[in-house]
Amino acid sequence: MSLNTSINRFHASKTAHYSKYVLGILLLIYCYIQALKGGDFRIYMGAADLLRAGQNCYNEWIHLSGDNYGQYSYSPFFATLLIPFTYLPKGSAEFLFLVANLFFIQRIALFLKMNLQVQKLSLVQQYAWGLLTLILSIRFALHNFEMVQMTIFLLFCCLEALHQVQQKRYWLSGLLLGLGIVIKILPLVMLPYFLFRKHWQPLFYFLLFVALFMFTPALFFGLEMNQILLFDWWNIINPTNAEFVAEQNKFGDGIHSLSALLAAYFSDTPSFWGIKNPRVIQVLSQEDLSKLLNGLRLFFVLLSFYFLRTLPFQKAKNKVHEIWELSYILAVVPLIFPHQQKYAFFFLLPAIASVAFVFVQQKVEKQKLTLILLSLFFLLAVFTTDGIIGKELSRLSQHYKTITFGTLFLMIALAINKPYKLSK
Repeated sequence: MSLNTSINRFHASKTAHYSKYVLGILLLIYCYIQALKGGDFRIYMGAADLLRAGQNCYNEWIHLSGDNYGQYSYSPFFATLLIPFTYLPKGSAEFLFLVANLFFIQRIALFLKMNLQVQKLSLVQQYAWGLLTLILSIRFALHNFEMVQMTIFLLFCCLEALHQVQQKRYWLSGLLLGLGIVIKILPLVMLPYFLFRKHWQPLFYFLLFVALFMFTPALFFGLEMNQILLFDWWNIINPTNAEFVAEQNKFGDGIHSLSALLAAYFSDTPSFWGIKNPRVIQVLSQEDLSKLLNGLRLFFVLLSFYFLRTLPFQKAKNKVHEIWELSYILAVVPLIFPHQQKYAFFFLLPAIASVAFVFVQQKVEKQKLTLILLSLFFLLAVFTTDGIIGKELSRLSQHYKTITFGTLFLMIALAINKPYKLSK
């Protein structure tokens, strides 16, 4: 090796080292700016303030900004957990949480990279995989930071819980599942998956931790108050509530679950923003709409067996197959759960990473269909952000629920691209 080559490598290494510091500083500044805006985290902190004062945190309008108000719909435990942060200066809790999100994203990316065995790809393919995954998921990641929302943490709980099972740290897996589900119900899909894959030990610890989390507020506010809080919480999240069958106008056009999709095309629910463009195919009764919605939810649940590909109570074929099947299960979360907004579609990240893993390795003649499907997903779900096409066109895309349609195209791409076939 020549002296010039050694010097060039030294400078390149030093440049990369400083670049990481610059990137870190920029990310911290970004987190600080978003923390000052507060986002939805102000609702959580407002709920913690109410509990700290001995008041019920449910069915109360909490001020966000200007004329914006919201109602708390997470668990009593989460509000209790945030009470110590109410003593900090305003915006501190939001900033700390957003910085924690950077760690959660790093852990998620590392888990996907290791389990998909991306390190076996060529350097060019690895960069292509990372870039494609970033482009197709960045909208939903940024929306979580802008809204100071919980989805990144919830996805971390799901994937980290599986990682801890792989490491045989079952108590930690159960802790993460319990924490995620008690805070917000979305990681609930991991329970039937763990049951199907015969991961008994974390489920046992999950039950212990959930019992602990559910009754923790009683230590501070008493059993009677805790029962009232749990009752009011259930009344809000009860999936049989009428507004969850067909998302009503009060939720706005920003909802993108299956219930919102059917409400848009099969009910006379008007546009929240007053958009006059027609979208109703046929107006169905509430009963018929409910049947159609539950039928679609059942279809997506049953479709998971296509991805599982084994009998119950058997281990997954390998880690790559495990990611592929779990990618689908996580991808249906923002569809089958009601009242899901754009930030919830960060749950698509494992599916995006899995499809990208196959795509960067395929020959050109085999890429055509996947390229079409990914392009449709990009155009309908990613490109439609107001930062690219403007607020009016973005609202129109939400009026027609293009993110939901884009997600369906991504699921088709996931179904036909099987990464475990390439990892043998």
